[in-house]
Amino acid sequence: MQEGWGVCLVATIKTVAERAGVSTATVSHVINGTRTVSEVTARNVMQAMAELGYVPSAFGRGLRKNTLKTLGFVAADMTNPYFAQVFRGVETVALERHYNVIVTHSDEDPDKELRAISNLIARGVDGVLFAPAATTAEMAAEYRKIPVPVVTFDRIAPEGTFPAVVADSRAAMFDAVRRLRAHGHQAIAFVSSKPGLSTSADRWEGYTAAIHPLPPFVFQGNARYDGGERAAHWISSFKPRPTAVVISNNLMAMGFVATLLEHFPTVMQTIEVVAMDDEPWTTFVRPPLSVIAQPTDQIGRQAAGMLADLISGQTVDQLKILPCRFIPRNPELAGGHPGDPGQTSAGNTPPQ
Repeated sequence: MQEGWGVCLVATIKTVAERAGVSTATVSHVINGTRTVSEVTARNVMQAMAELGYVPSAFGRGLRKNTLKTLGFVAADMTNPYFAQVFRGVETVALERHYNVIVTHSDEDPDKELRAISNLIARGVDGVLFAPAATTAEMAAEYRKIPVPVVTFDRIAPEGTFPAVVADSRAAMFDAVRRLRAHGHQAIAFVSSKPGLSTSADRWEGYTAAIHPLPPFVFQGNARYDGGERAAHWISSFKPRPTAVVISNNLMAMGFVATLLEHFPTVMQTIEVVAMDDEPWTTFVRPPLSVIAQPTDQIGRQAAGMLADLISGQTVDQLKILPCRFIPRNPELAGGHPGDPGQTSAGNTPPQ
């Protein structure tokens, strides 16, 4: 502990007033500028604050002056590294725009999400950033009741309720599956994410567009680690099994790979795995995983910037789509598209 921290922790406005020989009201007037005091009194109060290491509460001062600028950030899942990476971008822009950020989470539960947003509003936030946990018409009606500016990230709110910043995972998924097909994979499994989310739909559409006319192999996941565990048991049960698998959520990819390495190591060595998100662990496993990388920092920066603009009364785009990219770590997949039997379209763009 640094010298003087102990004093700072116990110093209060009362101890400052006693040291300066004035009332607590006078100290408050000096701090907040709510009433004129003599130059000598102000100097004595400031000196007492310095000697005691007293730091006025920015939160309390902001509430009194109505100048505290705060954004609310609702992560859908605190255990998911994706949301931590997005938050870094949010915080960068928030600091640049002189906002504080209050963080909470919904645990992918729509009811918890609404409670989290209500709690943020009760704490006086100027606006909210969140990744919608559901896309029903009923939720759209609830979202419309939110009384502060909102921007969603990663996912689009139902009925386009709010401006959104998302990644084009559909095109990247199409690219990944096309590359797998081009290099000889004819049985490519797909582990889908939580139903009803815009991201889940995008990735499913990218997969089905690229796999056609080959038959799909689909496991319905849940955007959780245990969904990946169950998917690993599922794919290991095939005889013959698919030669490649694309997993549309990062937590499921972790559960999938960990389960294969522990229980089915030979399977891990005989299939090509493509994971969502370029996280460090994907390079540690052997073989290293090819990934679909999302621009998480930019998603956070763009979303925070849009929200700050909305709060200040500016008009913003209703939808910003940022590019993803497929990162092939198998050298055979890194050579582009040498040709794909049954496909006539060129390039990496999926048909609409």
